[in-house]
Amino acid sequence: MKIDIKKWMADFQARVLSVFKDRIVFLGLQGSYGRGEQTLTSDIDVVVILDRVEFADLQSYRSIINQMESRDLVCGFVAGMSELLAWEKYDLLQLYLDAVPYFGSLDFLKEYFNKEDIKRAVRVGACNVYHAASHNFLHARDMVALKDIYKAARFVVRMKHYLDTGIYVPAMNELIKVASAEDSYILEVCVQSFADNNESEFTEKSEMLITWASSLIHKCSY
Repeated sequence: MKIDIKKWMADFQARVLSVFKDRIVFLGLQGSYGRGEQTLTSDIDVVVILDRVEFADLQSYRSIINQMESRDLVCGFVAGMSELLAWEKYDLLQLYLDAVPYFGSLDFLKEYFNKEDIKRAVRVGACNVYHAASHNFLHARDMVALKDIYKAARFVVRMKHYLDTGIYVPAMNELIKVASAEDSYILEVCVQSFADNNESEFTEKSEMLITWASSLIHKCSY
């Protein structure tokens, strides 16, 4: 079923506000719905930041989302201010850049990050891609998994572009127009069909991804 995300978020916001009232610091949307690239099976990736979060608050929040349409698609990030400000910066950076605000703002984080934090976000992402792709090539040898790793690599490309240019491009279909040639290849592969049981294609695409990730790890290691 197609979801009217504006209507869904308005309903969600009203329910969250009615329960938590002035305790809400930020309410937003990230992921494919935030980028406007959703499909019928995309998660609804919401972000809720409260002044503080105790376990009872999580129980109350769970009651809210259990009443929402398409409950099975709802996921996201919920935290209190103390957890948010102590979060790993490379991960928090992605949240800050990606979350589309519906209520409140994360602008208080604007001066929280420096170029080294951005570089670390790229390096960690590249390390994760490298490990997953090499493990898959050596052991699982799963073409579906390889495509998923390429999809994960898109977010590393996006952060790398931000590191190189200072410009954050949320939508992947816009990013491919401005990314470097080697990075654009990663984005292009993501929209290609992957043939089952094609050993040469599996090897070629694995090699390209591992080589790309390795290069990026070295580039961001100093």
